[in-house]
Amino acid sequence: MAGQVSMFSSYVDAGGLSPNTWERIERLSSMWEQAKQGVGSEEPRAGEPDFGVVFNPTRRSRTPLTENEVDAIRAAREAGETVTSIARRFEVHRLTVWERTRDLPVSK
Repeated sequence: MAGQVSMFSSYVDAGGLSPNTWERIERLSSMWEQAKQGVGSEEPRAGEPDFGVVFNPTRRSRTPLTENEVDAIRAAREAGETVTSIARRFEVHRLTVWERTRDLPVSK
């Protein structure tokens, strides 16, 4: 062959993929070929920021609940309060409330 042909050239049928998906596949293929050849593998220089590092996280860190908080959550759930309202009051995810109270009978 006179020239190298990409495995995702226009001669290959897209197989019903949308144009956006096809472009993404071509980009990934190109990046894969560059990685195999070692292109772009140099380390960032000292003054350049590392884009993979998060300096100010936006989510609250996982703070363990105290025994008093767990007891209050369980008491509220036994009294019939909804999981969502308890989660808002204690500023935790609703699944956290569910995990701590799933074994309780809920009064209606």
